[in-house]
Order: sequence, then C-alpha cells, then structure tokens
Amino acid sequence: MGAEVIKVEMPPNGDSTRSLGPFLSGKEDLENSALFLHNNTGKKSVLLDWSTASGSKALDSILSGADIFIEDWDSTYRETTGIDRERFTSSHPELIEICITPFGLDGPYSHWKSAPIVQFALGGIMNIIGDPKSGPLMIPGHHPEYLTGINGCNASVIALWERDFSGNGAFLELSELETLANVHQAPLNMEGGVRKRSSHRQSSLSARGFPPGVATLAAKDGYLTFGGGSQAIWEQLCLMLERTDLYEGKDFSDLTSNEDLEELVDRIIENWMDGKMRSEVFREVSEEWLLPVAPVLSICEVLSDKQFMHRSSFQEIDHPSVGKASYPLPPPLIDGDRLPLTRAPLLGEHTETYL
Repeated sequence: MGAEVIKVEMPPNGDSTRSLGPFLSGKEDLENSALFLHNNTGKKSVLLDWSTASGSKALDSILSGADIFIEDWDSTYRETTGIDRERFTSSHPELIEICITPFGLDGPYSHWKSAPIVQFALGGIMNIIGDPKSGPLMIPGHHPEYLTGINGCNASVIALWERDFSGNGAFLELSELETLANVHQAPLNMEGGVRKRSSHRQSSLSARGFPPGVATLAAKDGYLTFGGGSQAIWEQLCLMLERTDLYEGKDFSDLTSNEDLEELVDRIIENWMDGKMRSEVFREVSEEWLLPVAPVLSICEVLSDKQFMHRSSFQEIDHPSVGKASYPLPPPLIDGDRLPLTRAPLLGEHTETYL
C-alpha cells in the first residue's frame, strides 16, 4: 500500500522464522525458509543488535523517521533488557509503537511461554475442532499471530487517524489470547451455549444445529464439503437427491435433533456421488442445483484452481537464493488491479542503506 517497511533483525541469525522450515530448494538455510519468504515480501532487512548501547542509538536513528514501530517484546524480555514501555515513544512523541505478545504485558500469564496450539486451546477454538469422541484438534499454522497482526493493522490505522488530530503518537498493546477471545462466534453459539466438536460436520452457530447434509463427504477422487443451514437449502438438497420424502410433512426445526437422519443423509449423498469426480460434483451441484459445495483442495490444487487463476491471485517472484516461486498477493483489488509484490530481503541486505 506504499509503506516502506524496514525489518530490524538481531544478529547473527536474524528473525526466528528464518530458521523454521519448510525450506525451499531442499536446503536448510537462513535465506530459504518458506515461512519467512512468504511473510516478508517487499520489506527491507537491517541487521542490528538493539540490546547494545550503539545498537539502541542506531534504532533510535531509524525510528526518528518512522510512523509506526512494531515489536514483540514480552514482559520477561523487557525486564531482562530494561526496555520499558516509554523507552521509544518518549524520545519520539509522534511515534506509534505496537507491542504484540501472546498474553500481554501484565497478568498471571504474561511471563509464560506460548505457541499457536497454546493460544488455540486457551482461546476455546480447539474445543470445536475434531471428532466429539476423541481429543480436540489444532488448526495448522500461525493463525493466532496472523489474526493479531490484522488487529494490529486496524489499531495502527486508528492511531494514525488520531495523530492527525492530536499530533501525538501512542503505545498500543495487543495479545494473541485476547484476539482469539474476540473471535466470539468460534467457541459460543448464538444462544450463548458452548459449541461442540462435530467431526466431519460443520459445527453450528446455533444450539439447534444444522440440518443433515452439511458435512464433508467422499467422492471418487477425494472429499467435498457441503454447506448450508437454511430450510430452502435443505429442501433443494433433497430435490437433487430425489428424496423429497425426507422433508415432506416434516417440521424443519425437528430435523437437527435426529442423529440417525444425519447418518442416513450422509450415506445418500455419498451414494449419489459414487463414481463421480470432485470436479463433476462441484460443477453440477453449484451450477445446476445452486447449492453451496466445494472440493477439499490440496495446496497444489489451490495454485491451479481456475477461480484463483482468473483473478490473478498469485505472483511468481524470483529470489536470489531459492529461485522462482508463487506467492499469494494481497487480497484487495484497487481499481481492479492487484498490488504487485517484490521479494523478501536477504539477511542484513539493507543495513548500509539505513545505518
């Protein structure tokens, strides 16, 4: 969006994600982490030890021309290094500093270690993922950090707007735990009850549940997931399956309490899909019956999906260490155009430019 983003990395190995796999080109190297390459397109890299007197002074110099400063220094790190909340905002009164940590800078958990699975557990998200007859499951990846980053972006825009009026910066603090707690539809249903795990069926936002057929089921070459929840979609599904007897003369509100009917409809749908490929089911159900359905795609299939390709959702970027790879572009289109990306930086590539 036009911002100049400088990533200040601690020597000798830089950002921790540089050491996390998977590694492109099959070689474990600080320049080859797929996670780092994905999350740092378009940024500059400055190698700087801010824990030293000279490094702290150099960081001050960089911040003198900055609008926003994003860091992840938790309570333990701040106490160890002596960096308090006012360290940089007092020197740069127009600076907006954003501190993002797992638990926040105070409270009983503020000194504890964390990981994405810990945040999913404490945030109540894991409670609704998996089979109800077995343990809860985690969503793979770093979604707590990403969601908190989105909140941080929103907070920074508000702070910039406020600065336009007051002329003052601010110290903003966000925690991953509170971010997940604000995803209120995940752990609770609309009646205020706790949502439960529902295996291959979608966990309903209502205690009444979804009608049968809202599930992930097998076709010849993989799985498809059927969406829905309304009476109109349920009746249309029955028409497609040629089983109008499933809804004729029945009260829609009673369907969701019949577990035997759920299993029966699962079998009917799988029999209807017997011998059919996912693409065939996807087209027929979507185009002819106007029902919400989707094949469960692998990442390779996502990259070649015609909807993504039509909207130019990915860009090939050449990197000096790993070569060419496809990267997802920012979702917004501005006047119909995508924002182009440039490659992630090499470790310390721009140090001499900014110091």
